Amino acid sequence: MSERGDTFEPFAREHAYVRVNEQLVNRMLRLAGRRDRYRLLDVAAGTGLMTTLAHSRAHALGTELDSVLLDIDLVRIADARRKMPPDAVRGWVCASASQLPFGEAFDLVVFANSLHLLDDQAKADSLAETLRVLHHGGVLAVNSAFYDGAAVEETTPFYGRWIRRAVVEMNQARPGRKRSDRARAANPLPASRYGELVACAGFQLVEMRERRVLLSQSAVRAISSYLEFAMGALRATEHDAEAASRALQRTVRPTFNDLRMRFLPRRWLEIIAVRP
Repeated sequence: MSERGDTFEPFAREHAYVRVNEQLVNRMLRLAGRRDRYRLLDVAAGTGLMTTLAHSRAHALGTELDSVLLDIDLVRIADARRKMPPDAVRGWVCASASQLPFGEAFDLVVFANSLHLLDDQAKADSLAETLRVLHHGGVLAVNSAFYDGAAVEETTPFYGRWIRRAVVEMNQARPGRKRSDRARAANPLPASRYGELVACAGFQLVEMRERRVLLSQSAVRAISSYLEFAMGALRATEHDAEAASRALQRTVRPTFNDLRMRFLPRRWLEIIAVRP
């Protein structure tokens, strides 16, 4: 791989990923209404994509955006800081989403593509914290492509063939490998449960939808380069994570070709809520 797979960045550059997050940002700002300035908290900001998109959209609306990026990974914060426009961010904070170091300070909170990574208690704690730091009437935007129901029914043959092919390649590369007996991601929750978690945190649900997104071969290879995904898909240990990622990436194209597919459809959950 040309880049280490411990980052989500390759997938975050894909057109489908950028577009679906643009749509979330647009809905968030539309609900927030017109004003001279917004103060945004970007939780689990990673590459900083959500702030970049929000900054661009706010500028198009003639509105100022003061954004604070928060992530628990200091390395990713430093990387995002090097790459983002200098006027797009007012603050950089390394902290957990379940213990936000702010008072009631924000008009908007975006929690994108990451809530599914937390265990159930951390999900509840993090949502409660986002409620606490939002002004009354403030808007929360959440999305995820990793939940129970994200896989479209007609894609079952693709996933079955792809994983079987990758497992064969992985076993050839790592004969006698040990399979991981621990989950690499939080238990997948259905969309309805995410809605319940948001409501139980004290938010008023405004919109919840599942958006159908078409992923190209390039996008599927990109998500395969993310080690957490690869370990979960092939039940690989950390020791075998790179090999699992390579096996998944190499088997994407032949699986697409076997099934004569141009795109892999997947659902993306989007939730917009407000603090009463």
